[in-house]
Amino acid sequence: MQGGGRKMTVTGAEELLSNIKMLEAGYDRKARKAVRDGGKYFGETLAQDTPVSTEDHSGKGPLRDHMKVGSVSVKTGEYEVPVGYDRTKGPIAHFPNSGTSKQDPQHFIEKTQDGTKDAVLRIFVDNLKVGD
Repeated sequence: MQGGGRKMTVTGAEELLSNIKMLEAGYDRKARKAVRDGGKYFGETLAQDTPVSTEDHSGKGPLRDHMKVGSVSVKTGEYEVPVGYDRTKGPIAHFPNSGTSKQDPQHFIEKTQDGTKDAVLRIFVDNLKVGD
């Protein structure tokens, strides 16, 4: 059994359980960092890809300034981090993304998802490498 780059000799059940708990804690820390870093990268890229209109009917600034990355949670049994627009401007994000009768769809959300997929996966792999 390896942990932290050194060999561990296990001599009893209690020691085995202790070593498993250390490995689980290390995995949890790495998994949270991987998801947090991946979410942050996606959020930053989405903010950059979000179009800015010359008109601001809301008076609350451009949509890209309302990008938020939340905290990592494991409520569903999966490591998750919410990434998206805040409640102030989030409800209108679908208009420029999907289009309206007066504007063509820009699909910047989908483009960002496709464009960041490989980089986010690389962030996950780099963070979850064993022995680091």
